[in-house]
Amino acid sequence: MAYEEREERPLEAGDPEEGLKVQRSEEELRAGVRQREAGSMNVKKSVRTVHVEVRVPKRREEVDIERVPLNREVAEAEFGNEEVVVQVFEEEVVVTKRVVLKEEIRLRKRVVEEEDVVEVDLRKEEVEIDDQSGRNGWPGSPAQERE
Repeated sequence: MAYEEREERPLEAGDPEEGLKVQRSEEELRAGVRQREAGSMNVKKSVRTVHVEVRVPKRREEVDIERVPLNREVAEAEFGNEEVVVQVFEEEVVVTKRVVLKEEIRLRKRVVEEEDVVEVDLRKEEVEIDDQSGRNGWPGSPAQERE
């Protein structure tokens, strides 16, 4: 509605305390935060097999048989069955595995504070009064209160 088209409402006789009311509004800014998921950190552990060759020195016993011809005459000899056992030893490779904890991966979350600058347009009503009454103010105005 243009200014010329506005309907002028005179103050009606009635309760003088009531009068005509004009309301003024303005927007105020209230800034806050909310939490949202910003991503994630995936830690994946997998197992791989590595083929390893290890050289292990080992020892074994062998029996050498040597026959020595004597051709000597003896006064007496015992004849009978006789058996001699010679034990032979060898080393064998023994492989054992053990699990060794090599590393620990620690994940910690920390809070980092930072500041963002947000630009917002706010609406604000202003009231301008054109006093054409010649009384230099309206009741309750600073100019009227000085008189």
